[in-house]
Amino acid sequence: MANAVKTIAKYIRNNPGSSGEEILRGLCAALESQEAFEIHRIYELDKKAFDLALDLLEEWRFDRHVVERRLQKYMEQKDDES
Repeated sequence: MANAVKTIAKYIRNNPGSSGEEILRGLCAALESQEAFEIHRIYELDKKAFDLALDLLEEWRFDRHVVERRLQKYMEQKDDES
């Protein structure tokens, strides 16, 4: 998720006070804290910010998948040791 976060951070720095900044900050915070986010807000973004939001969601989903696979592998190893 690091690439999308870096790109979003750059966007936020270059667009202070914009609605895109607020929405992207909210999305990042929600994903980090596992809190709810009103997904319809992404539709309010301009094309560039919208694409950034989708990139972030794609990387977040992939990262979660990797973590879950690692956890599953670890649990299977523990079962084998028993």
